[in-house]
Amino acid sequence: TAVAYDPKRWDWIRRINPHMNFNAFWNRQDGGLETFDAHWHAFDIMQSNGGRFGYAFNSAMDRPRQPFTAYSDANGKKVVIPAGDYSWVQGLLELSTNQSAPLYLSLRQFVGNYYDGDFLGWSTSVTMRAGTQLTASVGWNRDKVSLPYGRFTNDLIPVRLNYSFTRFASIDGLLQYNSQAATFSSNIRLALLSRSGTGLFVVYNNQQDTSARTPATLLGRSFIIKMSRLFDL
Repeated sequence: TAVAYDPKRWDWIRRINPHMNFNAFWNRQDGGLETFDAHWHAFDIMQSNGGRFGYAFNSAMDRPRQPFTAYSDANGKKVVIPAGDYSWVQGLLELSTNQSAPLYLSLRQFVGNYYDGDFLGWSTSVTMRAGTQLTASVGWNRDKVSLPYGRFTNDLIPVRLNYSFTRFASIDGLLQYNSQAATFSSNIRLALLSRSGTGLFVVYNNQQDTSARTPATLLGRSFIIKMSRLFDL
């Protein structure tokens, strides 16, 4: 559910948009609640200059019947959560500037709990534009979890590039480092479009192992050519 309100007395506010969503799943055998997640975003403000900020709460519940692995990295470290009943709440702070500006900043920070432990995380990115053709962004996503059964931190660093030669020809690149898997991956795509998203696509994928336990090793490499066309019948 969502409610939108456009205040007239404050020129710097375009819209106040509180909203919420809720998902729940029950066990059909005994009728018990297995899991739920809820997002309560009571404070969400869109600014007239294109920016946005707000604060929300995320709540969740889970009832695993068997122990499960919450974290497993390339160095062999594992954190296992026992079976049981768990519920937790996280606060979410969101802030972003004008997405149409030459420099655009975005930040999301999570503080609260995770199962029966503590959670601190953030997702941040900086996007730069040079005219209408070149766009580049650098991000950093971090999850830091402290549980009675162990602690772990995971970092994900994506770098994205996009250059449009024309409206129908562009090249996209995604370079990404994942600390949990200890991998560096790259995806480069050349698109030569005709209409309705159809045309020629040339894609190159590459993945490297960066684990300290082994030297840099090629995990996978692929080169893909795809051609699609829309016919009028």
